[in-house]
Amino acid sequence: MAIYRESIVARIDCDPPALLWSGYGPLPLPADTVIPSPTIALGGAELVSVPDFQQLINGTAERLDFTLSGVSEETMRLALEDAPSVKGARVDIGTVQFDEAWQVESVEWEAVFEARSLKISRPTKQGDQVTRSITLTIVQGDTTRARAKNAFFTDADQRRRSPTDAIFSHVAGINAGTSRRFGPK
Repeated sequence: MAIYRESIVARIDCDPPALLWSGYGPLPLPADTVIPSPTIALGGAELVSVPDFQQLINGTAERLDFTLSGVSEETMRLALEDAPSVKGARVDIGTVQFDEAWQVESVEWEAVFEARSLKISRPTKQGDQVTRSITLTIVQGDTTRARAKNAFFTDADQRRRSPTDAIFSHVAGINAGTSRRFGPK
């Protein structure tokens, strides 16, 4: 029976770059195409929400929320300080494969996103336990740009844009198979 040992890793290209993985404690990662030099990924405590993502198809933009729960007060402070540099930063998401001894075997980078916002939740208290969480919203594709509605060469559309322009007033009389001579009669 095959045993799959893998975790999620995320690199946020802010100032300074942040490298998190979905396990506990520090994780040394080798240099590759995304990570310029060997570095240590910080344990993101518990990634409560790691949504499935898909490739960008037919221009459909994707918006995902990653939630880190159980972060320390120091991590919350750092997140608040670094929040302005996170917006618009490149976010690389990948998987880390481990061998039988839980040593890093390989890192495969699967998708590139853009960080849109970083939100810090209020600490919630359950008994003596205080839980803090951070939510990073990432997007793939252009989610900020609104496209204009399709415009047609009709008199009504042109009058909506410019009430006195009658350039398309004869369009309604043109059918498939007919032609209209332009110019002087």
